[in-house]
Order: sequence, then C-alpha cells, then structure tokens
Amino acid sequence: MIIGLAIFFTILSLIVSYRVVIGPTITDRLIGADTIGIFMSIVMLMIALEYDIALLVDIVLAYAVLLFIDMLIYAKYFEHGELYK
Repeated sequence: MIIGLAIFFTILSLIVSYRVVIGPTITDRLIGADTIGIFMSIVMLMIALEYDIALLVDIVLAYAVLLFIDMLIYAKYFEHGELYK
C-alpha cells in the first residue's frame, strides 16, 4: 500500500514537472518546483516508513526545512527585486 502511494506521488511529480518546464511565469515554475520537492519528500518518508530506515526520516526533515527556506528567499527576491534591502 505504501509503495503504491509512493509510485502515485512520483507520477504526480512527473505531471507537475510539465508546469515547471512550460509554466508561463516564473512564479508558476517556482511553485511547481516546490511542489515536486514536497512530493519527493513524501515519497522518501514513505520509503523510510516501509523499510524502517530512521536516518532517512531525519534527512526528509532537513530537506523540508531547506525547501521552506528556499521559498522564503524566492518570495523576498520577487517582492523587493533584490535580497539585501
């Protein structure tokens, strides 16, 4: 069941990658890239739970924090036009 959900989220990531490549605006591309990152972290978490790999859970948490910080940096850049204002 968990592996089936992991495959489902991987297929969803492939569908969202269309928005990253063809997205009409840069915002659409960034949101698509963040969505792919979230889906892949969910897949890694499901694999960690299925195969009982505790270290992978820590890696997923660190990856999620980096995704959050990444989106904050992009939001600040697109709001002000520069990062250090």
